[in-house]
Amino acid sequence: MTFTLGASGDFFKTTDSNSESRNQFNPKFGVTWNIIPGTTLRAAAFRVLKRTLITNQTLEPTEVAGFNQFYDDRPATESWRYGAAIDQKFSEIIFGGTEFSRRDLNVPTQGPTLEFKRKSATEYLGRAYLLWTPHKWLALSGEYQYEHFKNDDPFPFLFKKVDTYRVPAGLRFFHPSGLIASLRATYVNQAGTFVSGTGNLRSGRDDFWVVDAAIGYRLPQRYGIITVGVANLFDKRFKYQETDLFAATSGLSNVGLSNIGSASTTVQPNRTVFARYTLSFP
Repeated sequence: MTFTLGASGDFFKTTDSNSESRNQFNPKFGVTWNIIPGTTLRAAAFRVLKRTLITNQTLEPTEVAGFNQFYDDRPATESWRYGAAIDQKFSEIIFGGTEFSRRDLNVPTQGPTLEFKRKSATEYLGRAYLLWTPHKWLALSGEYQYEHFKNDDPFPFLFKKVDTYRVPAGLRFFHPSGLIASLRATYVNQAGTFVSGTGNLRSGRDDFWVVDAAIGYRLPQRYGIITVGVANLFDKRFKYQETDLFAATSGLSNVGLSNIGSASTTVQPNRTVFARYTLSFP
């Protein structure tokens, strides 16, 4: 059994009209317990204050007992996250697990008088996954993800509540010559109550498939990896609303369940071709 105990202090002062100054103490607790060989339980509870973009870098671990600490929330957002998970090794080539967590957010928003008022929001996250390596060159993965997000004030997020189901299934190929290839298909089903272009609330839903593919080459002696890929391979059109605050508000003229894309979107609304070179020094 491994315990993670920690604390941090944030002294956040700003003149930015989009956020407010705040000082906050953040306790951290996590536990990882290998009950029997092949079975691991994880649990965590911790508090976080969202920094501004230029102060995002930190010496803190990005996760506690496998639960992510940092999200792209509005600056000065206070959040508590509670989570529990079980990871299981079924055999030498099959792994699986399930995870559930809750985030309670306290978000600074501006009223008509430009004074900050804090609004509450709650996010529930659940996932189950299965990984299979039938051959040393091949890895298969399947996952089921569920997210339920609701908040007091819909306008900072552009939605009042939203339920999102994602089912990604992937295949990755690794050849001894250094060739790497991957293919992933993701089914998404989303429904909720969103802010329309006129500022009113309306209901909406959509479901769709998105396919991503990539091919790469691992340089000899592990000096790096060259990758070329395509996100949203078939240029699928859909209606989808990100729950990530910065992705959700990247186009304020857009309506909920709209085609909004940014670097932090989980699904790309248009076909996107990319190339990446990762260099490592042994």
